Amino acid sequence: MAPNKSPESSKLFCLPQPHIHPVIAPPACDHWIASDLPAAHFKRNGTAVPASSSSSLLPTIIMTSSSKKVAAVSFQQDAWSIAFHPFHSHNQLDTTTSSNNSSSEPIAGILLASISLAKLFSGNDNEACRAFVYEASAAAPSEATNKHVSTTKPNSKNVIAKAARVALADYTMRTLSKLLSTDTNIDSNGVKNNYGHNITLLTMEQAKHHKKHSESSTNSRRTQARKRNLLSSMRKKEEVPYVLERTDCYVADNNNNVEGAVLQFFLHVGSYNNTTDQVVSPNTTAVQDCLENAIQAILSKLMTQLSSQECFSHIASVVLQRQLRAMLQPPRNATDRSVNSSSDGTNDNNATKAEKHDDATSPIQNNIKYLNAVAFIADGSLLPRKSGRSVQPMQSPPAVPFNSPQESEQLTKVVEVYVGEFWRRFLKENDHGAKSTPPSAAATVTLRGMIIPQGVTLIVGGGYHGKSTILQALSYGVYDKVPGDGRELCVTHSDAVSIRAEDGRYVNNVNVSAFINSIPSGKTINGASISSKSDTTKFSTMDASGSTSQAANVIEALECQASALLVDEDVSAANFMARDGRMRAMIMDEPITPLLYRVNGLYLSKEHNTSTVVVVGGVGEWLDVADAVVLMKNYVAYDGLKKARSVSYQFSYGHVQYAGRGVVHRLPWEVKEEKMLREENDDDGGDDMDVDSKKVTTLSPLRRRPLSDCLSSKFRDAAVHMPEGSSSRLWLYSDTSECENNIVDYDEDDGIIDMSKCSQLVGNASEQLYGCGICILWLMQESQHHKDDDIFDLLDRLEDLLEYGGGMNAIFASLLSSTNQATNVPQEMLSMLLSSHTTLDLYDTVGFCYHPRRHEVAMALTRMRGMKFEILPEKPKEVDNSETSEEEAKRLEEESKKKALADLWANRRKRGINR
Repeated sequence: MAPNKSPESSKLFCLPQPHIHPVIAPPACDHWIASDLPAAHFKRNGTAVPASSSSSLLPTIIMTSSSKKVAAVSFQQDAWSIAFHPFHSHNQLDTTTSSNNSSSEPIAGILLASISLAKLFSGNDNEACRAFVYEASAAAPSEATNKHVSTTKPNSKNVIAKAARVALADYTMRTLSKLLSTDTNIDSNGVKNNYGHNITLLTMEQAKHHKKHSESSTNSRRTQARKRNLLSSMRKKEEVPYVLERTDCYVADNNNNVEGAVLQFFLHVGSYNNTTDQVVSPNTTAVQDCLENAIQAILSKLMTQLSSQECFSHIASVVLQRQLRAMLQPPRNATDRSVNSSSDGTNDNNATKAEKHDDATSPIQNNIKYLNAVAFIADGSLLPRKSGRSVQPMQSPPAVPFNSPQESEQLTKVVEVYVGEFWRRFLKENDHGAKSTPPSAAATVTLRGMIIPQGVTLIVGGGYHGKSTILQALSYGVYDKVPGDGRELCVTHSDAVSIRAEDGRYVNNVNVSAFINSIPSGKTINGASISSKSDTTKFSTMDASGSTSQAANVIEALECQASALLVDEDVSAANFMARDGRMRAMIMDEPITPLLYRVNGLYLSKEHNTSTVVVVGGVGEWLDVADAVVLMKNYVAYDGLKKARSVSYQFSYGHVQYAGRGVVHRLPWEVKEEKMLREENDDDGGDDMDVDSKKVTTLSPLRRRPLSDCLSSKFRDAAVHMPEGSSSRLWLYSDTSECENNIVDYDEDDGIIDMSKCSQLVGNASEQLYGCGICILWLMQESQHHKDDDIFDLLDRLEDLLEYGGGMNAIFASLLSSTNQATNVPQEMLSMLLSSHTTLDLYDTVGFCYHPRRHEVAMALTRMRGMKFEILPEKPKEVDNSETSEEEAKRLEEESKKKALADLWANRRKRGINR
């Protein structure tokens, strides 16, 4: 079903036809050998590394006292700078190595290729190079690394340049995967030289996959069949359609020239003799000759691809997605939510702080109109996937392209997205019925689609009509997608978080009192249980139920300043979502306050202003609290708000309505007072419960940070490990041998992180999850240096370092030594990376990792079993001087009414007691 054409939509940007990405089957490397590093990196603090860690990189070690070690090599290859750092076998890694082994060893190591963008795009105009460059006022990454603060101005030009860099690195690695692939024989892409060696170049991801193949040493028919099956499965492996920052390829600023930008990527190098079982050990000249022969043709083809129209279209698509996402809401630290609205429901941001600092952008950006939305779905988007296990788009037909609701002023919007004149060239428009366009149109793209407005939005409809498909698209809309995915113009605010029940999860010191007001303490007297209640402002458990886990998930999302909660009724705890009248009558002392009662107050809260998107199909009470309703029928979206209001009124007629709209209570999110019980022990051993003074508590998250004693004992010198065969579990183990013996409360589950229910991890999740683990190591280290920082402050430091302080390489440098700084000098970078066991574990386990969102890092940290958090004092409230006299008078009047109403009910209760 094609979207309906309208005169207004005839000039709109057209989505490219979705296609299935080619499947790549990389070659194998027959030999893996280890790095020439001090033994301490492999026997950390006297403790042997687990078999699945760095030492597992070595199926065979060839080492004798007379073997020659190949030195690091650096050379120029046309416009490219090549640096090679070898792995050398080390006898501390394998004490079983026999003296009868060969007197030589194979070449293996990491190759770092780099080229300046000025040389890469020398065949294009100068504008191509300038499109990737930050503003001249931006500080070099090395300066930001020490301060851990963002020094690059996050204005529109830098946001576009950042998106372009990420997309260029992503396209580079996709291209290299194809250039280094083979479909016939696992050894066919080796480049043989005069020394009898085959140099095999692999991406870090390919090297990880072929590690399993290289461990097979027999030539039996069964082994050969396994090899063929492995290659077949790898050919069928789908490319991840998401564009994320990665550790094995990036665009960095030149340390000597802030305005210069350099493309750098890593490859794994392996070599072996293809004619005999004996491996020849070449000298340094031979190594350079091997590398030059192997890399020359690949770099030549790569340069051609990186200057192609396809590459620039790939980058332009990512720039468009980033800019469209930035239009959804104003930055939280730039302006208050109460900005002036224009007649069409969007917000003019002429007076915001963000615009005042954006002095180097196009005039179209100075008149930007925010959509006040959680998400935007463009017409023509193809949301359903080919299957439940596939990330590829379903073919159309039978898939129905998305079309925004007709004649809906609230949901359907036409937006102009600024992408810059250079990137606008590579985004095609529909030529049918072209009309005259304003001068600024040369730098903008016009899109028509549906927004998910801020507030409480319901997605309703019958079973199998597309409700969960839309929510899943919104969930992954926080990431950029490759052209042809079908969802590349379905974007969601970057701080939107999926929430679901998570039975069995670990929770420590979380304030869930907004949803759970009390929990039985389980106390007994003389064997008989007493009705004592435990405090839920500091809730902890090793095995959370469905409702308590979902309550903790909501509070932890608010702790990280989530802008929206994405909730699906199908995977939520029923008693946490809503309770009907019959169940309220049945259970009078129910401690759970359903999410249904809190969503309106959560959005109206000045502290949080968090929206909620809920997929509903079974509980009609949600219609009472909705600000917008998307009705799905036969995979087509309709505006259902008017009908929802009518249904709500019909079923509320004759009942006591809350604030004149439905029977559902819409509780405010504010400070509450509760009577606390004090226990007093009598001489006879009995306990008397007396009423203590009122205690003022907050419903919002308390300030937490990792407990220092926990970091210095359980997780001292921790390392990241991913259990074999798992893509959703991490283990942060301690390297100290005395850890288990000296810790009183040590548990065998300590350090286990289960992220299987965290649905916003991409692909098979292993690369992104491993990145979360590395970031946790950095957070634990940084927490020791900043004793007053809570989780939110630490995540801010992490985000600043990742965005503008050197990226993941800055994390690796900081973990190696707190005084280290990230460098872009190739040989220095390789030496730094290969001297860190964290990096070697990464290469051995997943090959590379993605830059994770702050929310996934926080999820991993708070789910780490054994990690304890301490509560910090609340920060002093900042005085809001922006409130006008009229707003202040209105607020005081509301407070006066509330106080009068409270006094009235207090007097009535008092008279009732006296009677």
